[in-house]
Amino acid sequence: MTISAKSKYAVRALVELAERSASDAGHPVRLCEIAARRDIPPQVLEQVFATLRRAGVLSSRRGASGGYTFARPPQSVTVLEVVEALDGVVAPASCTTGDCERLDECGVASVWAEAKAAVEHVLGSTTIAILAERERRARPEAMYHI
Repeated sequence: MTISAKSKYAVRALVELAERSASDAGHPVRLCEIAARRDIPPQVLEQVFATLRRAGVLSSRRGASGGYTFARPPQSVTVLEVVEALDGVVAPASCTTGDCERLDECGVASVWAEAKAAVEHVLGSTTIAILAERERRARPEAMYHI
């Protein structure tokens, strides 16, 4: 199982949006600003954000003061939700989606099921807000010298 580039871009962009939303009092953020800050191709981000808007993760507003905001708090948006919206169900092997005719007689299937459960647990318990906080803590604080 490989998480797509679109999902990786989406998570990075949503972390940026969460950071900007916190500092801009929830005002819409322009897509081009997010793309520039996170070094994401704008055309890709347009596709990703359109999908996330349809999935109920984001809201958008058109016009001069338009942009994107979260449809609900970033504390309730999980990485798993984002990945599944863009890539579909997380599945390390086809047997974890029920697409195997030999599932009943396969001893390896339990390993794939455990791997799927572990990935779902990690991605499902990690929210965009948690990632934004991790990034904030990882940044060195500005030091002012006189």
